[in-house]
Amino acid sequence: MQFTIVGAGAIGCLWAASLAKAHSVHLWTRNSQPYNEFNFTPFERASTPEPSETLNVPSNQAQLLQQSDCVLITVKAFQVEQAIKTIQPWLSPFTPVIVMHNGMGSQAAALAALPNNPLLYATTSQAAFKPKVHHIQHTGIGQTWLGAINSTAQSMQALAEILNQALAPCQWHHDIQQPLWQKLAINCAINPLTTLHQCKNGDLAQQQYQTALVSICQEVADIMCAEGYVTTTETLKDQVDRVIHATANNLSSMNQDVCHHRPTEIDYITGHIVRRGQHYNIRTPFNAQLWQQIKTMEQKAS
Repeated sequence: MQFTIVGAGAIGCLWAASLAKAHSVHLWTRNSQPYNEFNFTPFERASTPEPSETLNVPSNQAQLLQQSDCVLITVKAFQVEQAIKTIQPWLSPFTPVIVMHNGMGSQAAALAALPNNPLLYATTSQAAFKPKVHHIQHTGIGQTWLGAINSTAQSMQALAEILNQALAPCQWHHDIQQPLWQKLAINCAINPLTTLHQCKNGDLAQQQYQTALVSICQEVADIMCAEGYVTTTETLKDQVDRVIHATANNLSSMNQDVCHHRPTEIDYITGHIVRRGQHYNIRTPFNAQLWQQIKTMEQKAS
């Protein structure tokens, strides 16, 4: 297949390198370079001195975008709408588009911008790190879920197997909102706290953070139940604890964004919880406070 990946961040390049083993891959980036070269360190080599793979991927070529069998958008949540507008002049209305980012809240804009294309959303726990501008490391293996957002995408289940062959495990989900909410809950707990305290994920296992984690999970559980995805504070806290343990040495993406003076996805993570709480008239004071604290950090870092 011919894939176009929109966004050359760590996750975009991880999927580019993984898909390139069996498919043609084309990148669409913010610059106009016709090729993007980067070094890629697979997960199995992450702790060894073996050299990385070097990939030279064609980029920003309108003809390759037109010929694509699938477009994968891996930009930040707040960049999705603009990314779609950028590629639309060359995008066939029959080409399936997959959107993959942290948080929730971009779907309405994506559906409005792509009324005819099969539209799918994905959430992944695969982890990648960009230690240098042209170097990507695959730092963690995790589940990817893929599912349809509109009716024309319901027949695209084969895409899940194609992604699974490239970067396992990936599975189709009949209600993609469910894993999106599960991932959002984990992001709400880990990302703001690690950013606020400038710490690694594993540090949140310390006793001093437990009350905050429980408060976050309680408010998120209330919103998820209102949305029809019944869960409990204890269930979410258990899931968060497992991710904290599994990713103990990782820096959250939000933490890295603030450190590098980049905008974060806080409006689509904690902010989404607060907005849905306002919609349902459910109080979310702890998440609202975190939202404002991270927004203040963003402003100071910009």
